[in-house]
Amino acid sequence: MRSKERLLDKIQSKANFKFDDKQEIAQGIVAPQDFLNKASQRELGEGFKVGEGIFCISDQEKKQLVLSKEEVKLVKPYYTTDELFKYYGNPKNNYWIIYTDSSFKNPHTIRPYPNLKKHLDRFKSIITSHNAPYGLHRAREEHFFKGEKVMSLRKCAEPTFTYTNYDCYVSQTFFVIKSLRINMKFLTALLNSRLIAFWLRHKGKMQGDQFQVDKEPLLKIPIVKPTAEDAFVKLVDQILSAKQKNSNADTSALEHEIDEIVYKLYGLTKDELKIVEGGR
Repeated sequence: MRSKERLLDKIQSKANFKFDDKQEIAQGIVAPQDFLNKASQRELGEGFKVGEGIFCISDQEKKQLVLSKEEVKLVKPYYTTDELFKYYGNPKNNYWIIYTDSSFKNPHTIRPYPNLKKHLDRFKSIITSHNAPYGLHRAREEHFFKGEKVMSLRKCAEPTFTYTNYDCYVSQTFFVIKSLRINMKFLTALLNSRLIAFWLRHKGKMQGDQFQVDKEPLLKIPIVKPTAEDAFVKLVDQILSAKQKNSNADTSALEHEIDEIVYKLYGLTKDELKIVEGGR
């Protein structure tokens, strides 16, 4: 036990980078009415089906709304755990989110978007958002969902961090990490490593065998920003390329290479490496 504690102290001592908690990490969108649930369906009655999209809509539902060009601008690509995996995210989204911020608490704001208004009006009586009836409960700062970033799955069997470089809007199931101060592909490699999984198991939040990677554990991860990130970036590019061709591709050998250079980055000895590889 002492050797494990000493190792955790050593990992902590190596940190040379800390996230800005207000500028670089954000929780995903809180709708809260994304899809129609059973309780709300009973309240609304006939003509409504469980699973219907409210703020989140399918491709088919989007087409049925016959949106204008202006309305289309409000409907953003929405991603779930069906598209976002460890390292790789499938850029083809299955759902869309009506991305309305707090300004839509004023009912006049929705007027230029009549088809979206008509859609949301169907569910008006059961929408409990603080920005009801037309605004998302918590839209978050939009820049977090654009460009290069890392998506962090909040509850997972193993730490799961996804690199994305396309518009990617997500729910509170995820946290989003976005920084111009550190390479996002390097960060994806580091956060997915066995060493960081070891750290999170012992210093993060756990629910039984499930990791709960909330904002606080993310902020406390001891990150070592290397002088050169090329080796990490190259390996991540190879993983992403393989997964793009076949999402089920076995990239364990590449991930093992990442683990090895992470161990070197933190200066682990052979005995310390065995502790991490032991996992618990």
